[in-house]
Amino acid sequence: MPHYGEKNIIESKNRGYLPDFCNTDVFLRALLVVELIAIVFALVSYQSGSFYVHIALISVLMLWVGLCVAAILCWINRLGWLRTTVSTTVWSIGVTLLITLLITLLSVVLESTMRISNQSQGMAYLLVRNGAVAVILIGLALRYFYLEFESKLILEVQAQARLQALQARIRPHFLFNSMNTIASLTHDEPDLAEQSIENLSDLFRASLAAESSVSLQQELELTRSYIELESLRLGDRLQINWSVPSPTPELLLPALTLQPLVENAIYHGVEPIYEGGTIDIIVRSESTAIEIVITNPVLEDRSQQHHDGNQMAVDNIRERLHIAFGGEAAMQLSEVDELFTVTLTLPTNTGED
Repeated sequence: MPHYGEKNIIESKNRGYLPDFCNTDVFLRALLVVELIAIVFALVSYQSGSFYVHIALISVLMLWVGLCVAAILCWINRLGWLRTTVSTTVWSIGVTLLITLLITLLSVVLESTMRISNQSQGMAYLLVRNGAVAVILIGLALRYFYLEFESKLILEVQAQARLQALQARIRPHFLFNSMNTIASLTHDEPDLAEQSIENLSDLFRASLAAESSVSLQQELELTRSYIELESLRLGDRLQINWSVPSPTPELLLPALTLQPLVENAIYHGVEPIYEGGTIDIIVRSESTAIEIVITNPVLEDRSQQHHDGNQMAVDNIRERLHIAFGGEAAMQLSEVDELFTVTLTLPTNTGED
C-alpha cells in the first residue's frame, strides 16, 4: 500500500485578507469601483466651469491611483509580504497614501503647465484633502475585504468539519461489511482470513491517514484493495473490468468516495445474483472535468435485492462532493436494461483563480 499523506481540499493560499489583484477579473472590478467613486466625488465637488472636464480630470486622477495601487499590491503579494493581517493593512494604507500624494502632486503640476483649470486651493490643501479621502476610502475597503475574508474562512471551516463528519459516517459501514467477510473465512480458510485482516488493516491505515482528501490514484488503489478483500469471499462470482487512463489524471477528491460506490455495486448488484456479475469501473479524462462511471448488474426481481443502506451512502457521497467541490461536481444515477450506473463528474480546475 502507498503512503497516504494528509491533504486539505480547502486551503488558504494567502494569510492576508486582500483579494488577488494579480487576477485580471479582480483587477478590472477594482478599477470599475474606483471609477464609480470618481464619478460620485466629481458630482459632490463640482462648483464651476466645464462639468465634463471636471469629471474627466478626477476620473483620470483616481484611475491612475487605483491602477498603481492595485499593481503595486499585486507585486508586493507576489513577494510574500502580505502574509499577516497587520502587514496587509500597513502596506495597503501606506501604498495608497503615497501613490495618492504623488499623483496629486503630478496632476497639479500638469494642470498648471497646461492651464487646464484654475486652481483656487493651495498645494497643501489639495494634498491633505486627497490624502484624507484616500485613507478613508482604503480604510472602508480594507474593512470590507477583512469581513469577507473572515466570513469565507468560517464557511470553509464549517464545510471542512461537515465533510469530515460525513466521511466518518461511512467508515463504520465499511468496517461492518469487511468484518463479515473475514468472519465467513475464519473457520474454512484461515489463511485467507489472515490475508483479509492484513488487507483490512492496510485499507484503514490508508483511509485514516487521509484527513479529508486523497488523490484519484490513491482512491483507486484503496478501491482495488477493497475489491481484493471481497473477491476472497465471492470468488469467481465477482468480475471487475477496469478502464483507467495511464497515467492516472491528477485530481483531489474526498477520501472513501469510490470505495462505497463499489461496495454498493457488489452488495446490491452482484451479491444477490446467484451466478454473480461484472462491475465496470471507467475513468475518462476531459479538458475541464474527470468522469468516473461505475456500472453493475441488478436483479430483475427486486424483492430479492438488498435495500438497506444504499440511498444513505449515495446521499452521503453526493453531499460530500457538494461540499468539497463547491457544487461543481455532479452525481447521476441511471438504470437501463438491468444495469445500474453511477456517473461522477468532477471538475479538474477546483481551487484555481
